[in-house]
Amino acid sequence: MLFNLNINLSENDYLSFNNFHSFESTHGKKLIWKTRIRFILAMVFLAALVVLILGWTTFSVVYAALLLLLTLLYMLFFKRVLTRNIKTQIKRLKKMGKLPFDPVSTLEFYEDKMVEITALQRTEQSYSIFERICVVKDRYIFLYKSSVSAYILPVLQVKEQLNQEDFIAFLSRKCTNVEYY
Repeated sequence: MLFNLNINLSENDYLSFNNFHSFESTHGKKLIWKTRIRFILAMVFLAALVVLILGWTTFSVVYAALLLLLTLLYMLFFKRVLTRNIKTQIKRLKKMGKLPFDPVSTLEFYEDKMVEITALQRTEQSYSIFERICVVKDRYIFLYKSSVSAYILPVLQVKEQLNQEDFIAFLSRKCTNVEYY
């Protein structure tokens, strides 16, 4: 075994991953931008359709203006709304006893595989599963195993247990797509 990490995650860590993925990562930014454009276009066409169907009456113009104002407000508060939705989802899943992450796990890194050990299971995976690795300043290291799922490694916990530079150099040899934020 080359590296051994004991990871303790909280709801804030999971929320931070979702916020990073949605608003800071290049993949998330593209998706959010496309979503915003689609919403804006839909509302503009709806406003134009109202004016075309009802004619240039005071009611239709006011209604179209209100639709456009709601679109603007939605765009301004989009990040807050999305963050609140993630928090609500975490609370709902916690009530059901189905958190979307394992609060306590051990990650063992070998030359040819990575082993994740949780209270319920032991999973062995080759490094080819990693699509990319994102190093977010001095906060997190995210090991993406799909476009929306990742192992969350808080940097403070990594630094307490091993040399972070050696660990990132090892990961860089296993996955060539390493992004720094």
